[in-house]
Amino acid sequence: MSIIAILTSPASFEGTDEMTRLREVIHGGSGIIHYEVEKHNHIGEALRTFARSGAKALVIIGDKALASATFEFLVEKNPFDGPPPPIAILPAGDNNIVAENLGAVSAVPHRELTRILERHKNGRLLQDSLSLPLMKIEGVYGVGTLYGLFFCTGEIIGEKALFHRGFAPPGLRRRLGHAWRALAVTRKAYLRALKDKNMDKTIRINVNQRGAVVGRFFMVVLTTMNRGLLGAELPEASEGAHLNFLSVENTSDAVLKNGRQLVRGRYENRVLPGLVMSRVRHVRLVQDGRFILDGSYFEPDKNGELLISATVRLNFILLS
Repeated sequence: MSIIAILTSPASFEGTDEMTRLREVIHGGSGIIHYEVEKHNHIGEALRTFARSGAKALVIIGDKALASATFEFLVEKNPFDGPPPPIAILPAGDNNIVAENLGAVSAVPHRELTRILERHKNGRLLQDSLSLPLMKIEGVYGVGTLYGLFFCTGEIIGEKALFHRGFAPPGLRRRLGHAWRALAVTRKAYLRALKDKNMDKTIRINVNQRGAVVGRFFMVVLTTMNRGLLGAELPEASEGAHLNFLSVENTSDAVLKNGRQLVRGRYENRVLPGLVMSRVRHVRLVQDGRFILDGSYFEPDKNGELLISATVRLNFILLS
């Protein structure tokens, strides 16, 4: 049996018994090498150990930007002899949005791990994978550079529950849950946009160096996945560009149009007033405020400028 590497962060599950459950699942498996990390530099040590063991897959379980820090080591100091092994991102609070979009059935980490290990035991773990470029975000306060799969900024990032929420198994219950959350967020944002007309939280957007747009936005999303917030499908990819870009102006009309797309679970591939959807190579943002990468909150450097581009491709294991 090939070796599967599991990287966990116990700090992600403080105050719960989830880490104990994860350890129990891991101890009941076979062909596993497990490393619990407590500090940033432990990730590099763990990856070097995984590389020496000849691991054929890497499972990441933890929030607080564990996946982003792992991507950083893989991109900048790859210890593997050749491309890194396929990666499974399991739900863990901050990672829920990515895990769900990659096919997670449950938001409970140890249940998803049980499913992963069963597929590993049966030799089916690597049957379904997806090659995606990572996003590289430069100009991050206290960090410099980050790597991830889903970026979001604008008024919507105040809705923390959207990014850390649990989710039901695929099917009617999940679709109804997404629709209900979309309706609730849209209603709140619509009423706020009707009253709030000031421009004190503007964002400057420069796409592919073709001129800048300055305005106040309800949402600006960049992702290399084919789904956005609440699992809504994005338009089909075009050749030569690697980032899905979506911006929604902070006006009542644009917020309402965006809400309809979210409730339906799919964005129409057509021009909608106040909404811009396209595939891009890179984006430069200037803003005064936080942003979210894969569920974790960060801030730009003092000048407020972020450069977002696509970088190396990694293979990700589809979870269903």
